[in-house]
Amino acid sequence: MRVEREKPMRDDGPRSRSGKPEPVRESTAPGGGRGARGARSRGSSARAAGPLGPVAPASDRPAQVAGEIRRALQEELARGLNDPRVQGLISITEVVLSPDLADARVHVSVLPEDRAALTLSGLRAAAGFLRRRVMEGTRIGRVPRIGFELDVLLKRQAALDSILRSEGNPTPAEPAADSPAENTTR
Repeated sequence: MRVEREKPMRDDGPRSRSGKPEPVRESTAPGGGRGARGARSRGSSARAAGPLGPVAPASDRPAQVAGEIRRALQEELARGLNDPRVQGLISITEVVLSPDLADARVHVSVLPEDRAALTLSGLRAAAGFLRRRVMEGTRIGRVPRIGFELDVLLKRQAALDSILRSEGNPTPAEPAADSPAENTTR
């Protein structure tokens, strides 16, 4: 049982609608102490306060659901789909969930690149089947709707890497500015 007692009013504390300071209430356990574990172990005083009250701690549930979906889809794609459009090496690079966990965008990378568009259309056609297989293969209560997108991030990184390599190393036809051949005099 908790007993609430009022502390004296402060001028710098919260104010009521009338502009007068409100009393600050402190909750204590019977006997005047804070209990055996203290108030901080419950996490009530450690939470940050937002404009509408205490802010809930960030949940790792979206990351767990995304990981389970990725694992189940990768296993299913490794078994193969009975669709001639889905061919080549298909890698799931990322699973992005909506904040309400209702939709999942699955980013895939397809090799060879010339089959990417056809493979992506086959994966989009098989999205309902794959969602059902994820339901059967995991213990997720509600499996989100699955949508597939081509991941172009790897292509951009490879292009940037090749540009940086070509800029950093001179070609064999052009000697570097401080090569020993230019510094010699006859």
